Amino acid sequence: MSAIILSPATMARFLFMEQLKWTMWFLSFMFVIYIVVVSFASGPHSSFIDLVNFSNGSSSIYMFVLGILTTSSFFYYYMQQGITRKNFFLGTMLSSVLLSIAITIILVVSGFILQFISGWAGWNIHTQEFDYTSSFSAFLYVFGSLVMLHLIYFLIGWMIGLTFYRSGWRYGLLSIACSILIIAIAGIFIEATHFSFFTNIIMVPTFIAMPVSIVLIVLLLGVNYRLIKDITIKI
Repeated sequence: MSAIILSPATMARFLFMEQLKWTMWFLSFMFVIYIVVVSFASGPHSSFIDLVNFSNGSSSIYMFVLGILTTSSFFYYYMQQGITRKNFFLGTMLSSVLLSIAITIILVVSGFILQFISGWAGWNIHTQEFDYTSSFSAFLYVFGSLVMLHLIYFLIGWMIGLTFYRSGWRYGLLSIACSILIIAIAGIFIEATHFSFFTNIIMVPTFIAMPVSIVLIVLLLGVNYRLIKDITIKI
């Protein structure tokens, strides 16, 4: 393959399809765990959180790990195939957006199905932290928040992977410290995250939180582009 064949769109398709396979395995295991837990936890006087609330923490960590693995598992391979750094960045950016949307759709649809059959199965499932069933606007807010949450965690993981690859373990450890700060900031603006250190102290309106979250995503993309722009390929 040549750099002409490995365009950003082609790169995004290859990367998305491969990572989607990993994601389906991850979601399958998490779905089975949820069914087992809710089956044992449900009773006449007990209730359990819905799938979206149950899984958003683990799915975010999954995207974080996937972001790290993007550098260690895919970067060197595609560089050998002749792709340019810019095309790899653009392809990874597109695939991460698609994957964030895909994993959110799967979780929300699965959550709807489980809530629909919960009465038949004898489960008392409720929405604990945020309700995406009350109105269409609430659904859009939760859906958009989860997409941005997954994307932010992926980009943070990608930043850490690129920093370790480019600058070694000292700067890599510094990037981990920075990622903790970024996660804390994201927790202020995205209610869906389980790793929000200040949400009980600082309440940010939706019309401010959503644009600021988008700005945070753009800044992370800028940092990652700067890291990969002139990175030395290790043989």
